[in-house]
Amino acid sequence: MKITKFLSSGLVLGSIVLGGVGQAQAADIFNSWLADEAHIYPKDTKWSGHAFWFPELDSGRFVFDTSGIFNEYDDGTANLLGTIVSELDDTKKWDIDIWFESTPEPWGGPKKELPKSEYAENGGSVDTTTWRYYNMNETQATLTGVDFYDGKELNLYQRPENGKYSFQVGVGANGKNTNFGMSGWLGTTGSFTLTQADINVDLTPNPGGPSNSRPVSVPEPMTMGLLSLSLLGLSVTSLKRKSKKLL
Repeated sequence: MKITKFLSSGLVLGSIVLGGVGQAQAADIFNSWLADEAHIYPKDTKWSGHAFWFPELDSGRFVFDTSGIFNEYDDGTANLLGTIVSELDDTKKWDIDIWFESTPEPWGGPKKELPKSEYAENGGSVDTTTWRYYNMNETQATLTGVDFYDGKELNLYQRPENGKYSFQVGVGANGKNTNFGMSGWLGTTGSFTLTQADINVDLTPNPGGPSNSRPVSVPEPMTMGLLSLSLLGLSVTSLKRKSKKLL
């Protein structure tokens, strides 16, 4: 009877732990946005009208071939994905897949690139206290070449590297206009080394916003099996110790 109770306890404990792991498998999207190039109104300059700005590569200006997608998840992560194309050559494309992690306001504060009159402290409509911030997950931030760039890959890193600024999301956060948007500075390694690059996008609600979840880190089946065996082993060991005490 005692053996049965101890073995049952071990198996129940294993089920509880693995059940907890199962419950932590997914993160749900709470905001889904369409991402498009951010313009300066009434007329663009050479530093606006792009989604990605690579001044050391081709024209420097890349836009989404169709709207990109920026999803924010309830575990504090976010993902920007889509395909960007050179404004001068539609065979020069990159598939983007960039993950971010939420962070408090960086030590440099909000990056203010609009005219001072646009900000709330000067009577404008842009209130930076409502912005939210993300750091790039540099282990999951890549651009994969398409067509002309087939076989090329860019690995992204966040700039400035001292953490003064982060990627920012909110009204006026794209640094080009007072629309809701996102911006940040980055560099690249890999097929091309680019020391200056920007993301500047308008964000609008995605009417077909997905309700799906994404998997997060979960132990592999073999790992979970070993965990169950370990818990069972602990129960047996505990039983042996109790048996010795009785002797």
